[in-house]
Amino acid sequence: TRNEAVIEVAGDGATAHIAGAALGDGEDGPFHHDDTVFIDHGAVGCESRQVFKKVLKHGATGVFQGKILVRPGAQKTDGYQISQSLLLDDDSQFLAKPELEIYADDVKCSHGSTTGAIDETALFYLRSRGVPEADAKALLILSFLADAIAEIEDEDLAGDVVARLEDWLARRRG
Repeated sequence: TRNEAVIEVAGDGATAHIAGAALGDGEDGPFHHDDTVFIDHGAVGCESRQVFKKVLKHGATGVFQGKILVRPGAQKTDGYQISQSLLLDDDSQFLAKPELEIYADDVKCSHGSTTGAIDETALFYLRSRGVPEADAKALLILSFLADAIAEIEDEDLAGDVVARLEDWLARRRG
């Protein structure tokens, strides 16, 4: 799957928020999920926020390419970009290319990317309190994805997304 978004933040004080979450399991065949986002700030006092999370297993591959461009006249821009992946095995991979291109001097912009595994200390904590391992892992995965889900303003849609995530996790326990 490949998703591409080009967003022009052109009006003074305009905002743009975009988020994504992907659950990739290569067990039934190759899984490749690629998100490319370009946000172009061209006006004063604009804000953008990008939050992308991927959970990958069984050789799945995730890619994130994000760019924030701040043009010369776009003073007071506030741009935020984060891409994070949770690898559930050693065969999966996440490739990230976060970029900032800034031509204004009065801005607040940040970007970053992280890749990691399930926190063994958190898993131990839940297990020591009687939570079965599969349930503990599911809770940690859902909490990892919470930032991306929180970007969904429509409560019904957010609830549907959580239900789909829980279903995906339930089918892969064991």
